[in-house]
Amino acid sequence: MKSTFMKIGVMLISILWLGVGAEAFAKSPPVAMLTQVKGKIEYSKDGQKWKKIRRNKFLFEGYTVRTGDDGSAKLVNQITNMSRDVGPNTEFKISSKGGELVSGILSKPMQASGDLVASLNKRFAKAQRYTTVRRSVNKKKKLKLNTIKEVTLSAAHPDLVWEGMGSDIAYRLTIDGTSYDVPAVNGSMVRFSVPTLSSGDHEYTVELVKDGETVYSPKKSHIIKWMDGNHLAAFNQGLASVKSAAPGDDFLLANYLEEKGMTVAAMDMYRKYFTENADDIDMYPMLIKSYHDLKLKDMKKAEAVKYNQMLEEDG
Repeated sequence: MKSTFMKIGVMLISILWLGVGAEAFAKSPPVAMLTQVKGKIEYSKDGQKWKKIRRNKFLFEGYTVRTGDDGSAKLVNQITNMSRDVGPNTEFKISSKGGELVSGILSKPMQASGDLVASLNKRFAKAQRYTTVRRSVNKKKKLKLNTIKEVTLSAAHPDLVWEGMGSDIAYRLTIDGTSYDVPAVNGSMVRFSVPTLSSGDHEYTVELVKDGETVYSPKKSHIIKWMDGNHLAAFNQGLASVKSAAPGDDFLLANYLEEKGMTVAAMDMYRKYFTENADDIDMYPMLIKSYHDLKLKDMKKAEAVKYNQMLEEDG
């Protein structure tokens, strides 16, 4: 019995040390997405506090949605990709299977056009792991740099990023044997626009340089996939489809970019979206995930702290 209590105690201490918020730990992917929003539409997490919906909105299990006299939208099930028309003066609740009508008009399911959020749910579930906030421990930063193992770039999106190591550390980026000197920065992220490459895979490394001397060299090279030609044409066609289906929706553009391996471009679009839509707390883990994928540890931690604070204030 004593051993059991000790195990439970260790488990509780571990959870407290990790600082895992209950909601952040248990959050499931969105069940549905509300699109083509018109007129007065509101949603509530608890049936008491209501917020306006002015744009495409991801909906989670337990949410309730209601429309006013002039409200209408389309409800797209994330799992089945079936859509339902939402009429005015309608109320429905989101269950694990989709929308359950309480009153008003909710049409029979029909096949939705396209697939705007392919693989989003898996990536959202993965993103939840990165919202944990661990206690700060004052450790001197090691002179070691991790960079993303594989990233897709193009002429329209040529930027490569990595974590800033301090104002006294410069960098040497080497791509297929050609080196570029990158100066030190004061911020948490270094950004370099890669010159145009040939279509396909290219090996790259980033070394750390202090006072003209190399102080760290990675053991393995990583991959830049340069998109051009037929691959770029197919990418642009898909991008145009997303823009046509969801005009002005930067989140869905970021989702598409991430899906295609353009992690830096996706991060930039997520940042733009959440700057302009600070109230969309539910999907914020996707920004945190982009920092994780790009090995931007300090920025990931700062945004995880911000996310948990937003959850507390919203709750």
